[in-house]
Amino acid sequence: MSMDGNPYERLKLETGDELSYLGTKRILTVIRDDRKFAKAKGISDRIFLWVPYHADYVMKREQLERWYRREALSVFTKKASAYAEILNVSFNEVYIKDQRSCWGSCSGKKNLNFNWRILMAPEPVCDYIIIHEVCHLVHMDHSPAFWELVERYCPDYKKHKKWLKNYTELLYLF
Repeated sequence: MSMDGNPYERLKLETGDELSYLGTKRILTVIRDDRKFAKAKGISDRIFLWVPYHADYVMKREQLERWYRREALSVFTKKASAYAEILNVSFNEVYIKDQRSCWGSCSGKKNLNFNWRILMAPEPVCDYIIIHEVCHLVHMDHSPAFWELVERYCPDYKKHKKWLKNYTELLYLF
């Protein structure tokens, strides 16, 4: 347990750290070499992070966030497109953000916004958030009809909402 009472230790972003990707663990491998810029790549159950010799925590964190954001845009766009097709709706763009107060949103312009950190949640939780926002393309409110639609495509949505409430800290370990 950390000194602030949080049971989750902040990652040091060194080789051997376990990072979550759709709820599965990926082992971080940090490779220091003679380079100017950092680069990250996911291969199988690993995330490789190439950094200059002088790289500090901030540089490593920024590069990992960039990698997660690229991955999130790809994964969330595919998932949102699949659910939009099922619901016979369309959206304009998917944006990846780092909102502090919400995991996702749907704008009046039919743009879907998602917090990149949900890529670290278990996949069913991630799917719930995407389904939730795609359902807003049908009902732009939280009416009973909206929740009925969410439940039709995500019967365990209450369990996933509870996971987010109870385990948010796991999505903020770096």
